[in-house]
Amino acid sequence: MASGKRAPQPRELSPCPVRVRPVPAGLRRSRAASRARGPGEAAPARRAPSPDPSPDPSPDPSRSRSRSRSRSRSGSSPAPDSGLGAPPSGLCRSVPCRAVRYRGRTGRGGAVPCRRPGRAVVRAGSARGTERRGRCEREPPRDEAAEEPEGGGRRWGAQHAGARELAELYSPGKRLQEWISVILCFSLICFNFYNLLFYLRLEHTPSVLVGIFAGVITADFLSGLFHWGADTWGSVELPIVGKAFIRPFREHHIDPTAITRHDFIETNGDNCFMTLVPLANMAYKFVSFSPEALCESCPWECYVFALIIFITMTNQIHKWSHTYFGLPRWVVFLQDWHIILPRKHHRIHHVSPHETYFCITTGWLNYPLEKIRFWRCLENIIQGLTGEKPRADDMKWAQKIK
Repeated sequence: MASGKRAPQPRELSPCPVRVRPVPAGLRRSRAASRARGPGEAAPARRAPSPDPSPDPSPDPSRSRSRSRSRSRSGSSPAPDSGLGAPPSGLCRSVPCRAVRYRGRTGRGGAVPCRRPGRAVVRAGSARGTERRGRCEREPPRDEAAEEPEGGGRRWGAQHAGARELAELYSPGKRLQEWISVILCFSLICFNFYNLLFYLRLEHTPSVLVGIFAGVITADFLSGLFHWGADTWGSVELPIVGKAFIRPFREHHIDPTAITRHDFIETNGDNCFMTLVPLANMAYKFVSFSPEALCESCPWECYVFALIIFITMTNQIHKWSHTYFGLPRWVVFLQDWHIILPRKHHRIHHVSPHETYFCITTGWLNYPLEKIRFWRCLENIIQGLTGEKPRADDMKWAQKIK
């Protein structure tokens, strides 16, 4: 060996720092029994003993001391006594209930009562993921039926009691009125559109564009005004208008997706009915007025026609805002660019108590009207004059449970 280099000296081995936990007595007995059996001998069937119906009123002092020592080691609070007696120490094999382990970081192991009767919950062991089996204590059976509210609770959607009652008010007479309104409305729309194209001139282009934009803005405001009035005031029990016009608004707040199950006639019948008078007036002008007068009033008629078109399609746009599957791509494109009412935008209105964002054609006016508290001011004025509470009938239908 070269000089200057020291030979490596043997190092002393330090004692192992790993703590070895003792094997429980029950596990030692089971292992010894398995070794005593032969290789072809089957294990005897285990039978869980039934709990003693009459526990000993005098507790065993040795058992209570072992329980207190295990609680002090685990650091967990003692589980509430259910009155059925505690199982012996060791594994949870003598308790006729299933143990459910929570694998989260809950600290040291310990027994906690389960929320459901007949089950026990065993907490996880350490944060490293090791699990320790604690003592299982059963909870006395609870009367779950007594915890349910009367009538089984309010179920929103088609199963709601108010939604079912409101849906049954849709009558055959209402269906006939919607059919007639849709046929007349689209017939007059085709007639007026043909005449507008006939009298339209190239020099009308700037004023026609302004008129169309103004018509869209006006339709959005009018949709919000009518929506606010039907949501906030009135009752389904009102004659004529109650079942015909207010009923759909009450049903929609309880079952918002009901509109997606309506066909084209039921969805757009009421809006077509509202536009029949201005459409008939426009058709009368095209029939009776002179060509010179119609050519001069063409920009104004374009404004009225755009207003009528967007009012007619308001409820269809509203239906699209509640539809999340199967929409045409062009509809999704218009929603994404906020040309018509987007789906995420309309969700704000459907937060109880439904007191904001009433415009449902394009939704452009919802934010500015909310900033100036337009609807709140109108409600305060009407409530001060009449004493009626806003949305009282709407809340009454929402709270129906029978």
